Amino acid sequence: NLIVAKTNQGVEKARNGNDLFATYFYHEVLDYETLPQRHHEDPSVRPLSFKRHDLPYFLEGFVHALRSTNREQALALYQAIKKSKLYDKKLGMYKVNADLSSESEEIGRTRIFPSGWLENESIWLHMEYKYLLELLRNGLSTEFYTEAQKALVPFLDPHVYGRSILENSSFIASSAHKDERLHGQGFVARLSGSTAEFVHMWLIMNMGLRPFKLNDGKLTLHLEPVLPADYFIKTPAVFEYLTAKKKLQMLKLPAHTYAFNMMGQTLVVYHNPRRLNTFGPDQAVVKTFELHYHGRPKAVEAAGRVLGDQYARDVRDHKIERIDVHLG
Repeated sequence: NLIVAKTNQGVEKARNGNDLFATYFYHEVLDYETLPQRHHEDPSVRPLSFKRHDLPYFLEGFVHALRSTNREQALALYQAIKKSKLYDKKLGMYKVNADLSSESEEIGRTRIFPSGWLENESIWLHMEYKYLLELLRNGLSTEFYTEAQKALVPFLDPHVYGRSILENSSFIASSAHKDERLHGQGFVARLSGSTAEFVHMWLIMNMGLRPFKLNDGKLTLHLEPVLPADYFIKTPAVFEYLTAKKKLQMLKLPAHTYAFNMMGQTLVVYHNPRRLNTFGPDQAVVKTFELHYHGRPKAVEAAGRVLGDQYARDVRDHKIERIDVHLG
């Protein structure tokens, strides 16, 4: 309890009366006394007072803050961050930190890079993806998809990005860089950190925060996708996916559907005839399931928004080849 109280006290002190707060600080010694002992011929001193200096904003601090907020607090923080110098208006992206040019080089290596490049005021993709993930986890679905149109690599213009939009980068040069030709260009291929965040976002988008849950010791499956209406196809289309046996399978999907491969084993097809978002006040929700078991010619129907224990176990044990989920 003392640790939590001390931490909360520190967070409040960091706010400094503003909507936003600093992630990093340094302290300047204002007064000191000289001690009689010496260290390698240098005098020893005891600091008597300090002055706190807040470094410019870092996106990292707000990513951590979003992990301990409710939806209202997260929304207020999101709105404040978008008005701050962390937001790159030209690119519609979020920088790893604000301008550090006025800071001392004693703060570390991040200071030595030119603005908009590498660790100084660039779009650090791993950190930006962490931020987008936290928006999604806090239920800010509308805000997430608003940012995704410009912040997620698959939506970028490859001629500006400078590489395949199927490939992440370590960082993207921001509009703070003095060479305008580099603005929005990705540098250093990276397929680890940002990819992990992207997969996490993809899982929440397709299945919700916690698809598998325990109720009184019984396993249940809750499919609660977070998908906008325009992600559902408008006309019939052929969907290709890998089966459990790693064979390429082709399936013709009807209009107003969305499909994904769950756990690499089970094809899930959402049917959304009214073409509604699956989030927000007028959202489409799960009404019924059709479960297609391996080797069975006829599907099993299950009404309701949740699959009970046996069906949930069958899904987890890869006994079901395909699930048609009807939304309404």
